[in-house]
Amino acid sequence: MGFSELVATVLGAGKQVGGVLSDKAKDARDYAKDATELAGLKKQISSNRQVLKDNYAALGEYYYNKYKDDPAAEVVENVRSIRDLEQAIKDLEDKIVEIKDAQTELKAAKEAAREEAKKAAEEAKMAAADESAPTDVDDELLKVKEASEEVKEAAEDIKETVTDAAEDIKDAVTDAADDIKDNNN
Repeated sequence: MGFSELVATVLGAGKQVGGVLSDKAKDARDYAKDATELAGLKKQISSNRQVLKDNYAALGEYYYNKYKDDPAAEVVENVRSIRDLEQAIKDLEDKIVEIKDAQTELKAAKEAAREEAKKAAEEAKMAAADESAPTDVDDELLKVKEASEEVKEAAEDIKETVTDAAEDIKDAVTDAADDIKDNNN
């Protein structure tokens, strides 16, 4: 084999490798193009499904609002379930307001107790400066102690209210979930 035959063989092999690489690059481009197209189609399907769900929900809400007082026999259970869930949501919202009100009361009671304690401490300090009135200091310290006890009792009452409300919310959520599960079965 001569030099020119060797060069021809190497060039031929190079062309074959180049052809294979070119084919692989084309295959990769085609695959990427297909993958992009598939992803776009899947995105459109997902978007269309969401619009479909929204339209079903709007239609159902329209029907419910129009016929809730006289529903067709086939949907009486669904209407009853919706009413129960609406009431459960209202009850839960009421409990949230109750808890927030209790928290506000607790905060106000703590602030009032702090102010009362500061006032009593100032009075006790002033009474202590006046050596002729040692019983005034004792009275002021007793007032501070009583105010502290009142705050503690108020805090315990509010804590109990919040705990009860939380239990009621938990029960209402459990009942609503059970109703939904029962109505779906």
